[in-house]
This record gives sequence, C-alpha cells and structure tokens, in this order.
Amino acid sequence: MDLIIYVCTLLVGFGVSLFWKPGYPWVEKPARLYLWLVLLWVVTIWVYYFAGIKNTTVLQVMGPAIKWVASAAHLILGYLVGRLAMDRNTSSRTALNITLLALSISVGNTFLVATVGKSVNFPYMTSFFMQSGYAIWFLYFIMIVETLGAIGVLTHFKLKMGIFATVGLALIMLGAVYTHWHNGDPFSDSYSAVSVLISLSLLLFLYFLEKINLAASHGQPQSSSLTSPGGNDR
Repeated sequence: MDLIIYVCTLLVGFGVSLFWKPGYPWVEKPARLYLWLVLLWVVTIWVYYFAGIKNTTVLQVMGPAIKWVASAAHLILGYLVGRLAMDRNTSSRTALNITLLALSISVGNTFLVATVGKSVNFPYMTSFFMQSGYAIWFLYFIMIVETLGAIGVLTHFKLKMGIFATVGLALIMLGAVYTHWHNGDPFSDSYSAVSVLISLSLLLFLYFLEKINLAASHGQPQSSSLTSPGGNDR
C-alpha cells in the first residue's frame, strides 16, 4: 500500500505541474517547503524508531504523522520534478538545488536508517542472509556500502560523488528485489526496495538536470536531444 501511495502522490504532483506553471521565483517556495517536510520526516523517523519511546499513544500518533508528512513531501516532489523537467534554464537553479538537496537528504537518511536497523536486528538479518544463500561477510559488506553510499549522496554538493553513490545504491536495491524473488517471497516484501529505486531514479534525473543547468549557466551548448526538431527548447 505504501508503494501505491508513493507512486500515486508523485503522479498527482507531476500532473499538477502540467497545468499549473507559475514563475520560478514562486516555485522556490514549494521547493523550500519540500525541504522542510523532509527534515521533519527525518527527525520524526529517528525519534519514532530509535528514541526508545514506550508510550503507546505517542507511537500511535507518530506513525500516521510520518506517513502524512511523507505523502505531502512526495506530492510536492512530483510537482517539482515536473516543473524542473519542462523548463530547463538557469532561472530554475535555486529551485533545482533545493529540491536536489532535499531528495539527497531523504535518500541518504533512508539508507542510514536501514543500516542502523540491520545493526539493531542483527540476529534476524544474519538468519535472513544465510537462508537466502549469502555468507555473513556479505551482510557486513552491504551495511558498509549502504553507509558509504548514503554519505556519498549527502555530500554530493561538496564531493560530487552523488551519481556514483546513487548507482551503487540502486544496484543494491535491485539485488534486494532479486533476493526476495529468488526466495519465493511475495512481491509485497519488495515494496520498500522498489520505492527506494524510484527515489534513486528521481535523484539520478535531478543530477542530469543539474548538469544541464550548469552547462547552460556557463554558456555551453546543450545536447540536441534537449531541443525540439525546430531548434527551440521544449
């Protein structure tokens, strides 16, 4: 169900972007709202899972709150991706940078939480890997790579390793989907991995837009694939 909600909110946001096209100074506002929602989601996730809260009422409130915040963030992300994809120009730089930063935080946090979760539930993860035909060292390898990939994504603006980190993380998620399929698990067990794959794909797309934006800002000619047959930007 979470995967369906994620895809639907992205598509709805993208659909809105096809009809509602304000100027880019205004588009920076939903980009900043998306960033704040992601930061709120990150803090809430860590508190919910690792702060040791025992109060049932608090947990019952926080659980749905996390999902509502995530859905609102996904809706805005779909809108921003649509707007940024349709108008590739230097005036979109601020909105693009904010969106890229927010999605980087979201993706990086997802893998950091996953790694900590594996550590907390290490006996279960060890059993799962062994039943799946993997050696224990492979579990350590996955945890290390996920951590390094998360750091690569989070430090993209400084180290420019985001593309390589994202591709590596996507390969791990494809491996997770394959493992569940190989084990004969229901496809629902792969929903989380598929959702992350979608986020990683969007992150790669934003990296592509970032490259196009930088090229345009330096006066470099854009690829002909980004122009219409008549020579005008799409």
